[in-house]
Amino acid sequence: MKNLKKKKQSKWKKEIIFPITVFCVMVATFVVGWVSFEHMSNMQQIDLLRQATRKAVVQCYAIEGEYPPNIEYLEEYYGLEYNHEKYFIDYEIFASNIMPNVDVFERE
Repeated sequence: MKNLKKKKQSKWKKEIIFPITVFCVMVATFVVGWVSFEHMSNMQQIDLLRQATRKAVVQCYAIEGEYPPNIEYLEEYYGLEYNHEKYFIDYEIFASNIMPNVDVFERE
């Protein structure tokens, strides 16, 4: 009688516990992968916006002979577009003939 109970209990563990464990591991792997993908995608978007801003700054300097006074100038005259609610562009200008410091941050 005891052997029969052990066999049923052992069979139950093999048939139920293992698939549940495998499923949980698969779900956890999917969630971790998704979060990692979102983070990498967001970092690429930030880098692309930084490059586009610097390109517009250099284009302005090449055409006008001085760097733009602010980001709004780039938006108005050089077609720079970005999501203002999601990103913040830190634009620090020292003088009209010195390349400004451009950095992009995600808003929270």
